[in-house]
Amino acid sequence: MSVKASQFDQSQWSTLIPPIAALLGNEAFFITRIGDLWRKSGKDQGFSERVVLDQSQTDIANRVLSELETLSLFADRTLVELRLSKTTLDQSLRAVLEQWIKNSPNDKRLLISGPKLTKSESSATWYKLLETSNTLIDANHIPSYQFAKWLDSELTKHQIKLDSAAKMAVQEHTQGNLVAAGQMIERLKLIESDLIDGPSLPLTKVLEAVTQSAKYTVYDLIDLALKRDLAGLNRTTDLLKAEGVESMTALSAISRELDILLQIRYRMDQGEPANQAISSLRVWRSREGLVRGAVNRLSLTQLRQFLTLCHDIDRNIKGATKEPAWSMIKDVLFGLAGHPMTR
Repeated sequence: MSVKASQFDQSQWSTLIPPIAALLGNEAFFITRIGDLWRKSGKDQGFSERVVLDQSQTDIANRVLSELETLSLFADRTLVELRLSKTTLDQSLRAVLEQWIKNSPNDKRLLISGPKLTKSESSATWYKLLETSNTLIDANHIPSYQFAKWLDSELTKHQIKLDSAAKMAVQEHTQGNLVAAGQMIERLKLIESDLIDGPSLPLTKVLEAVTQSAKYTVYDLIDLALKRDLAGLNRTTDLLKAEGVESMTALSAISRELDILLQIRYRMDQGEPANQAISSLRVWRSREGLVRGAVNRLSLTQLRQFLTLCHDIDRNIKGATKEPAWSMIKDVLFGLAGHPMTR
């Protein structure tokens, strides 16, 4: 049977990610967060290479088969991602996935991610095999009546305490949008140490945290890039660096934003209207204009280039090179803002 994403135990991947896992549903928050966890866990376990495949690619079944049958280069182990764009698979791809599940290579791990599949597809053999192995994660939206319980769980996980009025304000402000709630929690984590004056954060402090403009966060940085405000972007990047904000904190936020932009741009290239694609990714209403502007002017190739640079920055932070990480981060942000990149 499948595991609900909201109930997924992240610790089970801390020592070994499974040979194959599937993350299927329409909730961008779960797709992004659990996907990030899979990639991080894989890297920590020595899977240093990464290959990303799209269902829309020509002859995708043979591409997946090639990854199954080919050894990783230079003895490096490889993470393989198969991103589905449709709710059904053709027979050749089903057959390859069945083969992968039954004979998974030791040097590779496969993650299948995409939308909720049709009822007929969920009856296919490859899908049933994943259900049996408990590596199928249901990443669909949670019902609105469960949002408050989910929010409580997230706040506890991040050790953030809110009084009842503050918690209600968060619920009303995010309106059941998990991505928006996740962004707010991350923002509170960045500035909570400046606000704590008791056992829990009161309403006034939470409102101050999410509306203040005097103190910038990495989320303001992303919005400045999407606004194409080069002067503000340059100033704020230097300010965050001077304040001691970790480069990995900024990189994680930027990577998540890029992943969402990539999914929207891909859907648009497949013929889906921009508004529908943005809505399906549950973008915060106040940011819809910024996101729409970005995906309208940036191509899928450009967004993939930015994400590749993010992977380089990740390796840099971990000691692969000595180039200043913040300099590379600024290059990605300037690229998002429409400025030619220097690399």
